[in-house]
Amino acid sequence: MNTRFYSEIENSFTSSRLSVYKQDGADNLTCLARYLYNIEVCKSLYSSVNIFEVTFRNAIDKVLCIVAGADNWYDILILDSTSMKNISDAKHKIQKKGKPVTHDRIVSELTFGFWTSLLTPRYSQASFQSKIIKTCFKGVPAAQRNIKNLQARFDKIRILRNRVSHHERIIHWKNLSIQHDELLESIKWLDNASYELACSCDKFPKVYAKDFKAYKRYVKRHWNKY
Repeated sequence: MNTRFYSEIENSFTSSRLSVYKQDGADNLTCLARYLYNIEVCKSLYSSVNIFEVTFRNAIDKVLCIVAGADNWYDILILDSTSMKNISDAKHKIQKKGKPVTHDRIVSELTFGFWTSLLTPRYSQASFQSKIIKTCFKGVPAAQRNIKNLQARFDKIRILRNRVSHHERIIHWKNLSIQHDELLESIKWLDNASYELACSCDKFPKVYAKDFKAYKRYVKRHWNKY
């Protein structure tokens, strides 16, 4: 690959961002091929991550509304200081956009980390946690339906979701296929219709099977045009 072309790409992307793709001593061509491959793999996971996140937060929101007896559960339930700050920040962001602070907007604005935090030990004594587990995760096998297993599963999904959203490297993960399967399984735990929708647009197996070599050929063809 032309050194000048790669230098220009490196200047735009930064060397620190690209260096993770050549830690094994890979050349510039392989580095860019891996980068493009990672983009496509992230894209192939986005629909399932999106469907899980929306289904997950809405299922929990419905339970919290029931427990609080009103849809403004965030003003009623006893939550810790971190969660209250998350809620305050969400309200502030909505107001900053010049929009009314409504239940639906707050639910959408709250981070994925907020929702997963409700299934951590810090809320083990909260009545809503057991209600969430019993109501939202009926599809979970009885042996796995405990806070320890659920927290571990959703922490992995949270990390995957954040890396996909921020375009960070995931192709080096040895268990990426397993994480993909667990993501779909987790959607099925929540709702069968959402699971069917996720499966219908799931391109991960096909994209992941290509490996970065197909993108190496693409980079070569692309460079030949210059």
